[in-house]
Amino acid sequence: MVKAFRAKSVVSLMGENPARTRSALEAPLAVLDDGVLVADNGRILAVESFAAFRRGPHSLCPVTDLGEVRIAPGLVNAHCHLELSYLAGAVPGGAGFTSWVRSLVAQASRPVSPDTLLESIRAILLKQVVGGGTVHVGDVGSRNPALVAQAAGQACGVTHFLEVLGSDRLALAGRVPQELAAQGYCPEAAADLTPDRHPWCAVSGHALYSTDPKGLRAAFDWCRERGRPFSMHLAECAEEDDCLLHGKGNLYDMLHGRLLPPDWRHPGLRPVEHAGALGLLAPNTLAVHCVRCSPADVAILVRTGASVCLCPRSNRFIGVGLAPADLMAEQGVLLCLGTDSLASNEDIDMRREMKAAEDYWGFSDRAALRMATLNAAHALGLKHLGALAPGKAAVFSVYPES
Repeated sequence: MVKAFRAKSVVSLMGENPARTRSALEAPLAVLDDGVLVADNGRILAVESFAAFRRGPHSLCPVTDLGEVRIAPGLVNAHCHLELSYLAGAVPGGAGFTSWVRSLVAQASRPVSPDTLLESIRAILLKQVVGGGTVHVGDVGSRNPALVAQAAGQACGVTHFLEVLGSDRLALAGRVPQELAAQGYCPEAAADLTPDRHPWCAVSGHALYSTDPKGLRAAFDWCRERGRPFSMHLAECAEEDDCLLHGKGNLYDMLHGRLLPPDWRHPGLRPVEHAGALGLLAPNTLAVHCVRCSPADVAILVRTGASVCLCPRSNRFIGVGLAPADLMAEQGVLLCLGTDSLASNEDIDMRREMKAAEDYWGFSDRAALRMATLNAAHALGLKHLGALAPGKAAVFSVYPES
């Protein structure tokens, strides 16, 4: 059924190509005053002025007048851990990465029922995700992706990044789908939630210091062969530098002989250098955090075409610093935004993450919107999202008109 939505203004075409430079991020938006979005069966037919709509072929369809608001493309949270929603307020921050990880592991090891997990995820999704204008989440999960899928239902789209940790699970390339299925990623609650059968399912590596290089490469190759995004945490903290460069430090001491085997040896490279040397950086790679990036690291990201997901409030909460997002934008790295989890953030409302990008780096609201829509959709391979244009999904966010 064809229907129309009218608003005081509509942020319409934002372009098919993501904004890779500061000037592109900051460019004026295409805004229609007294605009109408016409949709049929969940797809946009037209975005036009109300005057043009009344003269057009859909003028007799039902119109929902949203009032004195602006509608814009639905927000995309490029990096989150919804399965940790039950840990809201339980993990202290501010003392550095290793301290935060120890607290997270201690809290996450406590038993919790599936019903409790499901209800916590569902409540957060409705209030902070859907309620905050987010229409799709890039969710990283290692234990309960099926519960996330069940909680999201039809309310919100989810790209399920099935995360690989340690050295035992993915020792050989080509075993990714079988290994994931064997680990219980396709229970009855989401029987099709396996990478080979679910179009919004991918495999992600946790990090260079916590996943065996063979496992990382197997996951990357699996995603590349199927045209899906590959995600990993990268260059998040100074402890990661110490671990990879020198084979020492608090993070190394905590992980050595546990997640990685006793014979693991540090590569002697910075995280971005090491990821590049392993062949893990490419246009389908979403590198998350990238706080500890030198100009040389940024050049590697530009050369490989990898995207970067900034999580500024999570980084501030843990106390690891802020990514050099201004330099990345100047050099042409595709930047998007994510909230990370409620174990490292006050909430997972993307509107507040956008405001943080404005406050922390001086990006305009236009730039923040592009990072949270068109850029994020591109980074996750979501061609149906990111802009309000004919053929795109008819999902949008609503803002008070200022």
